[in-house]
Amino acid sequence: MRSFAPALLPYSIEGFFTDDEVAQVLRSIDAYKAANPGRLQAGAHGISIHQNPNLTVSEVIQVFEPAGRLDINSQHIPRDIVEIAESAFYRHIEDIRRAYPSTHGPFGFTYVEYAVGQYFSPHADGVGTDEKVGFGITLTDDFEGGEFIVQTCGSNRLWMRDEAGELRLGPCHDSSSEWFRTLPKTEWLTRPKRGNAIFYGGALTHASKPVTRGCLKKLLAFTH
Repeated sequence: MRSFAPALLPYSIEGFFTDDEVAQVLRSIDAYKAANPGRLQAGAHGISIHQNPNLTVSEVIQVFEPAGRLDINSQHIPRDIVEIAESAFYRHIEDIRRAYPSTHGPFGFTYVEYAVGQYFSPHADGVGTDEKVGFGITLTDDFEGGEFIVQTCGSNRLWMRDEAGELRLGPCHDSSSEWFRTLPKTEWLTRPKRGNAIFYGGALTHASKPVTRGCLKKLLAFTH
């Protein structure tokens, strides 16, 4: 029977980005935003980082970002930002592998901004042969609220094993499902500092609190 501990593990790396790297990323983002003022809201390109096979892209946005957010997805994010993030990732790869031993690289970089009142709803990303791990790098400190949430529970309705002993998640493991919304869970909150990265296993339910002041800026990605 295979252990699925990495799929349920939160982890942090402090100083994942240097101050200079954060500044470079934000300069590049500002330039992109100035050149693309009408294509910045989540779903504007018909693409979302979140997935639900039963929903259209617009319905996915309503479920996962019900108050909206600014979103530059991986197909459009400036290449220099990807290069900065990849360089930081490989600089810290042995630190990452202490928690997720099979990790060998990042993919799917997406830049997001949460203004006052904006957040993302609880969900799990899923699991597979190569355990999916997500991570977010905080790029600002001048905001309040926006705490990153991990939710845990002891119910076998959320996490279960199949006949082969493999980890499986209950169907539609996001806020579009009543069973998922009403399942009792315990919340663990953190407010990452500028430059820090929070990693989380793909089977771990995660969400965020609404921003109450300022703007939370983050770079998101997954690992192979």
